[in-house]
Amino acid sequence: MPSGDLATVRSLERDSKPCDIAKAGDNVVVCLQGIDVSHVMAGGVLCHPDFPVAVATHLELKVLMLDVAVPVLVGSQMEFHIHHSKEAARVVKILSLLDSKTGKVSKKAPRCLTAKQSALIEVMLDGAVCVEEFANCRALGRVFLRAYGKTAAVGIVTRVI
Repeated sequence: MPSGDLATVRSLERDSKPCDIAKAGDNVVVCLQGIDVSHVMAGGVLCHPDFPVAVATHLELKVLMLDVAVPVLVGSQMEFHIHHSKEAARVVKILSLLDSKTGKVSKKAPRCLTAKQSALIEVMLDGAVCVEEFANCRALGRVFLRAYGKTAAVGIVTRVI
């Protein structure tokens, strides 16, 4: 995923030795049959056809703003990074500010986000990425946002829209 192409796993190798099983997080070489090499790209996720990983372009995120010089507004253009994927993104909605200690909503629909604030936001991506809610899969639910060549925010996916 996200291409949706079907392939057969021909073999697995760990440390240049054949192996039968690979678990999440293992560093293995996967030899695939029945797929064009040009369809295998960074950010792609290998999954069982009966249990495909979610592919989305519209997400709700819980973010912590870092030391940013320019406030983030609705419509702000950013780079969205998740596992090995990078996509252009736009902030479409700032839902609420969150209290840093309790995590509860402290202000609904703020105009902007500044340094050291936590918030719930919605982002729209230019292209589809493989993603899961953080509660379901931590590896596919961690994100960070970059702007002007610097990391502006780190966060988690709370909802796939």
